[in-house]
Amino acid sequence: MASDLQLLVDQVSSRIGAAAVLEDHEQRTIVHSSQAGRIDSVRRDSILHRTTSPELMAWFRSFGITTCRDIVRIPANPTLEILPRVCAPVRYRGRLLGFLWLIDADESFSTAELGVVEKASEHAALLLYEERLAERLVGQALTHLLSPSEELREAAAMQLVDQSLARDGEPTVVVVVQPFADTADLRIAIDEALFDVAWGAPPGSLLRLTQADHGVLLVQLADVADDKIAEVLAHACRERLERRVAGALAGGARVVATMGDPQTDLTKVVTSYRQARQAMRVASTIPQMGDVVRWRDLGVFRALVQLPNREAVASAIDPRVSALLRSGDDALVATLETYLDLACDARATASHLHLHRGTLYYRLEKTARLTGIDMSNGYDRLSVHLGLKLARLAGQPVPGRPVHLSSTT
Repeated sequence: MASDLQLLVDQVSSRIGAAAVLEDHEQRTIVHSSQAGRIDSVRRDSILHRTTSPELMAWFRSFGITTCRDIVRIPANPTLEILPRVCAPVRYRGRLLGFLWLIDADESFSTAELGVVEKASEHAALLLYEERLAERLVGQALTHLLSPSEELREAAAMQLVDQSLARDGEPTVVVVVQPFADTADLRIAIDEALFDVAWGAPPGSLLRLTQADHGVLLVQLADVADDKIAEVLAHACRERLERRVAGALAGGARVVATMGDPQTDLTKVVTSYRQARQAMRVASTIPQMGDVVRWRDLGVFRALVQLPNREAVASAIDPRVSALLRSGDDALVATLETYLDLACDARATASHLHLHRGTLYYRLEKTARLTGIDMSNGYDRLSVHLGLKLARLAGQPVPGRPVHLSSTT
């Protein structure tokens, strides 16, 4: 498809004798002709960086290019060092898919030449629409690849390999990115963030899938022991989605990216996806885990998060922990959890909570009196510590914030 679009842009540039660029609906460069003749810094930057700055995008769009159906003439702007150009909105059945731009430095395009540009934009619209349809089919295959049905997974893996979209036998890791915001629809922001990352990734290195509340990247690795490229893409996707959510919501929202373990069998990639989703549950519950989290780094939470349901979690919590949580004494709960998080180091706990050492001991003694917990008993400490973490994962209100151990010594 890209070769067809490249040929189209080269042909219209040759016939008109002007440098041409085809952009998508967010003014990201798709293909461009050789830039013969006069060009400006805006054209150079759009080719080098494959995008248009928000300020320039707003200026171009002030001429109505997103609403017009006919070719729009854009005047020169010496202040911004912009040469005159024409913009042909690329629409398929009324839907805006992109823009075809040609620099008209001396504003001499004839009616016949503008007709050539218009025909080219109509052809580009058909090609871009076909590309969208192909992406939907790939999305359906990826949905099946992550399905609980082994039969669907096997068929999807075969389809992706046959279409040279994935390589069976090569390690694949799943990245999940999710914004945590109280809003009706984040799907568009997620979809565009995934597209941003896929746009700049090496060809054939990843596939993407947009779900209702999260995005998925399937990243193929050169070595099962080295998932650095997946980590880089996870950071990039999280940052791009965070910017998009901030633009859509006042104040933005927390955005988290998680990674499963690499799988060498495409039909087993669902395991990496499930791990990433479970890691997301932990990261959303315990922010101190960070905003980019690997499944393999979750430690004991790998076991805790896999308890089958909330009923099982509630049953597994030590009754003494439940009694402490019901007591309503938030200071006691926060103090106890911090003390356990910091390996029962009284000095570190007092410093972290900004408490006098005597106050810390008083709270711990009070906790023991109220609940019968013996802090000198290793099994009691283990039971209480796990109980507090399980309560968080079960969505029960637990006062205070757990300590991020990697930030303490």
